[in-house]
Amino acid sequence: MRVILLQNIKGFGQIGDVKNVSDGYGRNFLLPGGKAKLATPNSLKEVDNLKKKLSAMQEVEKETAVKVAEQLKDLTVEITRKATKTGKLFAGIDKDDLVKEIKKASGVSLKEEMIDHEEPIKQVGEHLVDLNLSPEVKTQIKVLVKTE
Repeated sequence: MRVILLQNIKGFGQIGDVKNVSDGYGRNFLLPGGKAKLATPNSLKEVDNLKKKLSAMQEVEKETAVKVAEQLKDLTVEITRKATKTGKLFAGIDKDDLVKEIKKASGVSLKEEMIDHEEPIKQVGEHLVDLNLSPEVKTQIKVLVKTE
């Protein structure tokens, strides 16, 4: 089954891409969710319009990401948690905690996918966390973990 993507799908494709997918994936996930439509001869003519829409969206996203990166470049987020005497935290700090603390410290709302830190933080001290605000815009923040 050939489909035209109407939304960006992480790890699969972007708006306007024409993809060959299995019938079940297209019929049960992509089409009912409005993420894609069948690639008919008439709908293939619309691909250029979708590509232009994607380009405009990416430009706006990049501009916004640059502004956010400027806001966050010197940010230090302080988090206080219970820890052992050796400095190991009882409960790790995951992406969700980081998103909440960044919003509290700077007022910037991020998505968990933007935080490029796979493992939870489990030690007291200073940690550098990478942020992928858009494909071209990346920045780092400092996370200072203290004991209660």
